[in-house]
Amino acid sequence: MGIPGFFSRMTAAGYADTTKEIGRRGGRGQAYAIIDGPAFAYHVLRIAENRANSHGLAGTWIGSAASYAECGLAVVQWLGELEEFGFVVDTIFFDGALPASKRATRIKRLTGLAVDVDLYRRRHEKLLLSRASDGELAEFRRTQKDLVPPFLVQAVQEALLSSRFKDVVYCCPGEADDFCVAAARKACMIHLDERVAIFTNDSDLAVFDSGKQTKIVLLNTYESCVDDTSEFATATVFWPSRIAAKIRCPDLIELAFYLSQNPSDSVAKLVSWIEPGKLPRDRAFRKFSDLYQATVEDKLVVLQRKEPERQLLLGLDARVAELVDQVKTRTPLKNGSSDFEIFLPFLIDDSSKASAWRIGSFVRAVAYKILLDAGESQNAVLEHKRAGNGISTRKATSVGDPKLQSELLRLSKFFTIGSSWELPCTAVERWRFAIIKLMVGDFMREEIWLPSPEELVLVLRGYECTHWAHVQLSAYFQSMYYSLRMLLQVMRYVDRTTGFDKNNRMPKLKKTFKTLLETLEGMPGIADFFQPNPEMEKVVSKAEWTARLDECLQFVDRLWKSQQSRADKKVKKPKKIYDKETGAKKLKRMATVDEQEEDRLAGNPFAALARE
Repeated sequence: MGIPGFFSRMTAAGYADTTKEIGRRGGRGQAYAIIDGPAFAYHVLRIAENRANSHGLAGTWIGSAASYAECGLAVVQWLGELEEFGFVVDTIFFDGALPASKRATRIKRLTGLAVDVDLYRRRHEKLLLSRASDGELAEFRRTQKDLVPPFLVQAVQEALLSSRFKDVVYCCPGEADDFCVAAARKACMIHLDERVAIFTNDSDLAVFDSGKQTKIVLLNTYESCVDDTSEFATATVFWPSRIAAKIRCPDLIELAFYLSQNPSDSVAKLVSWIEPGKLPRDRAFRKFSDLYQATVEDKLVVLQRKEPERQLLLGLDARVAELVDQVKTRTPLKNGSSDFEIFLPFLIDDSSKASAWRIGSFVRAVAYKILLDAGESQNAVLEHKRAGNGISTRKATSVGDPKLQSELLRLSKFFTIGSSWELPCTAVERWRFAIIKLMVGDFMREEIWLPSPEELVLVLRGYECTHWAHVQLSAYFQSMYYSLRMLLQVMRYVDRTTGFDKNNRMPKLKKTFKTLLETLEGMPGIADFFQPNPEMEKVVSKAEWTARLDECLQFVDRLWKSQQSRADKKVKKPKKIYDKETGAKKLKRMATVDEQEEDRLAGNPFAALARE
């Protein structure tokens, strides 16, 4: 996340090598490259978006101009280019859990994204209504870049794991920064005569002591250039050890502290405050300094020597890995809290409506229950997600053993019976159709108006939204997909570690658990699932898709009406009772039937869908 303005202020003060040639095609031995995974994901998104814009592929659709698949392609191409410029791709690290100290920063960032969505919507509507000029279109594109696809980092990680670089990819049991530093120090000790380069945009990595041979290369300044002889790469480069020596300090922690505390002062002025060999004694500095003491060398050794441990963590997205880490260590993110927390990915949805994450909440509740049981924890799980122009926190629904059993059985039945049909479509389309059916069933539980089958066809096809009326529906679809993905990852992790129901409370359900896990393992990855398929309607016509979806909608609609009718009949009409003194009629409210007697289908949308 870094120190705001650190790189720009240090560059202006002359402490950076700007537009420096860092490698030439055909060169050898430039450096061992250690890559900050999250920053790298954002970098390749910009590359993919620039390609889309330059080829005229970006229209006025809502969201990024680049698809997940295009980002995945850009990842592998960029790393291949880096090798051609003489670098050895040593390691690529992704976050597995961010420290509690960054909790407030994350909430602030999510709040900023919620505001950005509103700004983007206003500019998008202006673009559609007024036929914006070239200048207004450029302004819209700048706003568009602030909205990152919700599953970008996960998609990039998946692309790497499907490439020849899969053996150097790590999901860390902590923050990627610390592991980048530990890997750089290790490389400096092993390759004494070689240089090490950390590729990032995070200024925190310039503050750590990562070894005398280590340089920081800013990804957002990286460019490929051509001269009369060959192609070469340039970027802005920082040498932390050289800068520290120049200001007569062992590292850059003290200077970084002053920069963070005094955003309007010049670097030269702040350097003058430094007294070599004498560190500030105040509590704020000690707390700041503690953030830059990477001590994860032992954990890195475990990851690099124990392949099963590396694969176990690579099977988790960062948000899920962070929740697993809290349960495993019994350490909530917020000091003094007894609740575990998860920051759900920021979906681009309609800020005038309730968060799209209301869809799939029952699936996530099942995932949390399985994880908490495995960790023998009674803690609740708090979900952070968008609400209006801000962020809300919701305690996930508590699921008891009987409810867990019924939900796992119904999900298993749904995927083995309710979604099996004979249309000659691809596996991805079958999964899309099944998830749409689950989503529609959840509409009933959440009392959301049902869409038309034509609107669902748009979601099924996977094309970008061009009108805000369809944005929320698309966000609901993404929410249901990712909720199932979370369930899959939790089930897989528990199965490979403690095993489901280790206390043998639900022995009959173990087979169902295994069956459902095996089914969910077939779920497509992010890039494949969300990639539009132009050939879809050549095999199965649009009319046939529409008819299938209409059948699903009518079934849910009939179920909802039937359920409402039964609920209405259960409410007794108030008795008319005469007042003894006046003789006037007055009404006496009668209690409704006990909640436990309500229809068992209430709150279980896929229970009935599985019977189709």
